[in-house]
Amino acid sequence: MRISRSRVFIFFFKSRESASATHSPRTCILSFATKLLPSLFIYIELPISDATQIARTGKLLYYTFLCEPNRILYSAFMMLLPSVHACKPLRLSLCVTALFAAFSLPANADTEQPASDAAAPVVTGAQMANNACHVTPSWLVDDNGQERLRLIHTEQDSDNVNDIIVRADDTQVVANRFAEFNGNVLFVQGNQRIATSSASFNQVNNQFRADGSLTYTDGYIAVKAEQIEADANGETALILDSEYFLIPRAALGTAGRIEIQAAEDNRLITLHDGTFTTCPGERPAWQIRASEIEVNENESWGTARNAQFRLFNVPVLYIPRFTFPLNDERKSGFLYPTIRSSARNGVELEVPYYFNLAANYDLTFTPRYMSKRGLMTNTELRFMNEQHESEIQFEFLPDDNSLDTTNSRSFVRLEHQAHFNDAWSGYLDFTQVSDSAYINDFGNPYINRADPHLYRRGQLDYHGSNTHAQIQIEDFQMLGPYRAPYRTLPKISVWHDETMPGNFNLQFFSELSHFQNPNDNTDKATRFHLEPTLSYAMVKTAWDWRADLSYLYTQYDQTADSTRDSSVTRYLPQFRWHGRVHLERPFENGGGLQTLTPQIQYLYVPHQDQTRIGIYDTILMQDDYHSLFRPRRFTGLDRIADAHQITLGATTSFFDSNAVELMRLSLGQIIYLDESQTQLFDETSRVTASNSELAAELDFQVGRRWYVSSAVQYDTDLNLARKGRMAVEYRKDDANLLQLNYRRVQGLVGTNEEVEQVGFTTSWKLANDWSIAGHWYNDLRTNRTMDALLGVQYDRCCWSIRISAYRRVNRNYDLSFADGPLPPAGFDNGVSVQFILTGLSNSTGAMMNMLQQGIFGYRRPFYLSN
Repeated sequence: MRISRSRVFIFFFKSRESASATHSPRTCILSFATKLLPSLFIYIELPISDATQIARTGKLLYYTFLCEPNRILYSAFMMLLPSVHACKPLRLSLCVTALFAAFSLPANADTEQPASDAAAPVVTGAQMANNACHVTPSWLVDDNGQERLRLIHTEQDSDNVNDIIVRADDTQVVANRFAEFNGNVLFVQGNQRIATSSASFNQVNNQFRADGSLTYTDGYIAVKAEQIEADANGETALILDSEYFLIPRAALGTAGRIEIQAAEDNRLITLHDGTFTTCPGERPAWQIRASEIEVNENESWGTARNAQFRLFNVPVLYIPRFTFPLNDERKSGFLYPTIRSSARNGVELEVPYYFNLAANYDLTFTPRYMSKRGLMTNTELRFMNEQHESEIQFEFLPDDNSLDTTNSRSFVRLEHQAHFNDAWSGYLDFTQVSDSAYINDFGNPYINRADPHLYRRGQLDYHGSNTHAQIQIEDFQMLGPYRAPYRTLPKISVWHDETMPGNFNLQFFSELSHFQNPNDNTDKATRFHLEPTLSYAMVKTAWDWRADLSYLYTQYDQTADSTRDSSVTRYLPQFRWHGRVHLERPFENGGGLQTLTPQIQYLYVPHQDQTRIGIYDTILMQDDYHSLFRPRRFTGLDRIADAHQITLGATTSFFDSNAVELMRLSLGQIIYLDESQTQLFDETSRVTASNSELAAELDFQVGRRWYVSSAVQYDTDLNLARKGRMAVEYRKDDANLLQLNYRRVQGLVGTNEEVEQVGFTTSWKLANDWSIAGHWYNDLRTNRTMDALLGVQYDRCCWSIRISAYRRVNRNYDLSFADGPLPPAGFDNGVSVQFILTGLSNSTGAMMNMLQQGIFGYRRPFYLSN
């Protein structure tokens, strides 16, 4: 399980034809903050009219109020939206500056001590120099493009790292106390290297000094400077008028003065009047400019004091104390805020605060203000150790202002995994919403908008050498007017496998379940099932077969009514024989291989009247090629379908000389020797035909770029395709793909509705800096777009901007297919602008991530053995 957030600026907005009648569309806001005390400042917002050259209704505004840094702690960075004009004329607030001490990185829950954004390891200077985003400064690269950092690899001529070695074209020594060096001077002590044209050494004060253009490196920092004074003991160094390159972080900047203090394999680097960035160029995308920047080699965070945060050399924020990451460690502090605007919720503002409580647990608290609904709070707690992993999320809106009546709305989610030892494990997954429309209104990354229910379960498992036991509870929360399934409170299952002499195997399966109707406490049932199976198998290289003889005993104690008896006992034998032949031959002049696996199965289960048994956890299984060889047509145990049938099927595959599967074709059909009398809810679940639909599946690839996957179930009696799907994908690489897919289902389970949809998905890099991504799904029966998304992204070395628009069908939670044909549904439309600073987080702004959004996320439906 992996959990990670990326720190990005996100803006969502929608245009509107007219602004509020009571507020001028030309109103803008002037924001500033003045320092009162060392840890206290005042923040003021004032509306200012007639700023026609600045504000436009529904447009994004970027405006900076410049001021002296010793008096002003904040530079205005604003976005004006129509709904913003509903603000009060004056807002005044007092804030403690410690709140702005850090923009922290979030945590991951992959390890006992999760490091944030672990997917983005620290990049060395050499690695970064080879990237397309060339961040290594020009003074560290020679005319041939080779890094001058090779100085740090110069071998020490002495075994004592404290010895000082100086090489120069010319050396002059005065009274054994003072020495001058000229021409290609190289000073070496331990890991420290100083390369310059002239330098001097004073043995009296043990100081080495160099003036003019010089280069200093110690393996952690590389510096180009005009002057350096270094302690010959290697403990201190003072560097003036410098440009620096922080090697492990691949960061660079300038400093009026650099102080380096070294002690016991640790360095404290202090930059005075310095800058810090990971972006190249004279005007980097983002930059920290501060009176003092401290970098500790053994610490995970750098600290900037009296800092300006600049975007494209424009100051947007002044903070008295600012911390930034030097590696992947995490720290408490504010995460980047999120601003949205939508017709459903109005203007939204989220300001997450991350609490790094301990190495193995953390908490994120996010106030979410929605102008149309009110203030919602979101709390997420994560915990893990060697045996347990937990995530708890709680969202709460005390009063939804968009509703006519006072009504609180909430979301609760708990997921816990436990590994007590090699044999025992546990799992708990619980989700609860206050109402069916909650996910549609507010969204949640853990729940798909198309899900008709929330599934809750808890289980305890034992895995022995021959025995597996499980205790499980199951429950559902339905999202819409659907019949709620029975709760399972609990279900106890045991599987045991015993190997016997002579290719025989004995298996035992037993289950004890208690069911409860969530809408009627008097409607309950207890079911006991015992199923021993004796198997005999023969396995050879060219063929194999297996015979299973089972006896199914099931006892029900249930609430009696007009359709159910209070006590029912069912006895059913079952015989199954399954055999396969494995054939192969070379192709492609002996370099490739074709395999052919025909298989046959005989299944016999006698009929027994089961109509007096309630239906508690049983539904009709989906059918495809692989389902042809299953011994059951229904899930659960409430209906065991009688069967007297033969299944024929075959699969052929083609492999190239590298054992890469190029194509797989499967074809199969069931021949019914007798009709199946067992039904579920109505006659549609019975089998009255002489054979099943012909099931076929085809997957193949061409040139490792073109992929095709298709499947069909064809009714040979009616010459009609009941179900079909097809997907064609061109994948140039992981960042460039095109996919066209189609699916058709005639008669959904339990309804007469027909589904026929076509979809298109793409993610493509148009040029070095431009990319697009999107999808479109259309219902051919209603000629209606179900879900559409289009995004365009422009990437630079250290920043990206993405503009996207979506259109999706709103769910109607008051209707279901049981009510007849559904009326046309409304749509939810939206536009977003996302600005990403890649140097301040691990976010790469990958366009492929967009394809997981919406109702239909991207799936790669190809299962060839690659």
